[in-house]
Order: sequence, then C-alpha cells, then structure tokens
Amino acid sequence: MNETSLHLPPPANLAVAYTPVALRPAFTLLLQLDARFAAIVRKAREPMIAQIKLAWWRDAFAAEAALRPKGEPLLQALSACGDVISPSALQDLVSAWELLLGEGEWAAQDVAKHAALRGRAIFGSYAVWIGDSYDINALSDQWALDALRAEFPSKLSVPNDQPLPALPKGRKLRPLSLLAMSVRKVTGLRLIGHALTGW
Repeated sequence: MNETSLHLPPPANLAVAYTPVALRPAFTLLLQLDARFAAIVRKAREPMIAQIKLAWWRDAFAAEAALRPKGEPLLQALSACGDVISPSALQDLVSAWELLLGEGEWAAQDVAKHAALRGRAIFGSYAVWIGDSYDINALSDQWALDALRAEFPSKLSVPNDQPLPALPKGRKLRPLSLLAMSVRKVTGLRLIGHALTGW
C-alpha cells in the first residue's frame, strides 16, 4: 500500500471538508488517485515500468467491480463509491499522467493535454456532481498546470505569465476554489478565510 497517496495534504483535506457529505468519498478518491499517479510518474526511473503500472490501473478501472484486483485500498474505495465517478473520468486521469511518461523535457502540447484531461477528471466531475453550470474549464486547466509546476519544479519551471482565472464565489464550488488557491501558494489563514467566506 502506498500511504502517501492515501493521506492528502492539508489544503486538499480542507477542500474535501467543504464538499457535500454524499460526495466526499468520491471526491477524496479522485484526489487520492491523482496523487498515486503523480507518485508513479515522479518515481519513474524506467518509463516502461511506469507505463505498465498505469496500464494496470486502466485495466482495473475497466473491469467490473467484482473482477477488480483485491488488496488495493483505492480500488476497494472505488467499488464502495458505486457509479458516482464516471469511467471516462477515471480513464482521463490515467491518460493525463501517461502523457508525461518518457525521458527528457515534457512537450508543451503534452502538458496542455495533461492539464485538460486532469482538470476535466477532477474539477469537471465535481461540477457535474453538484449540477453547477459554471464554466470551470479555464480554472481546471490552470489548477492542473499550477499543481504540475509545484509537483515537478525541475520539469516545469517556467512561471505562469497568463492572467489567473477568477475563482468562483459560490459555496457549492468552494472545494474547487480552495484547490486552485492552494497551488497558487495561498496558505494558512488566507486559505482558511477563503474557505469560510469565499473571499
């Protein structure tokens, strides 16, 4: 078991705390899976080994719940979530991280595709769950890019020179705005203040 992917960092836990109770297991699981896949890419010495690991996850997601490998806590959590998380979101998340396998620097187009897939899997899923019509594409892409920049500074060291998308003010989307703020290096009281007030 990879404990680092089961324990989320404090900002992610704060985002989960502001998620509607019925959606918390699924949202938590998406963030845990994202952390697991990031760890696979980060620790990859041989891209082929990392590809095999991600392919294992892709196959596990595609299998019926009863036929999934036993003993993996995140797969058990997925089965417990039922059909809340769409199969396409799970496949998008795997695909996002597969784009970053390989030696050398990441191609700009692969980074952009990664951000779109990763953002759609996590932010897009949440927006669908709560039935909100707010267009989260710009916010989700920027979150994924900023998160990648924080997670892999040696691979993505170019600073963001684009204007940051506005954060949604509504309480329903607070988990997403908290995640977005956390990768903008907003921490501590400022992040808690936003959680409480939306500002």
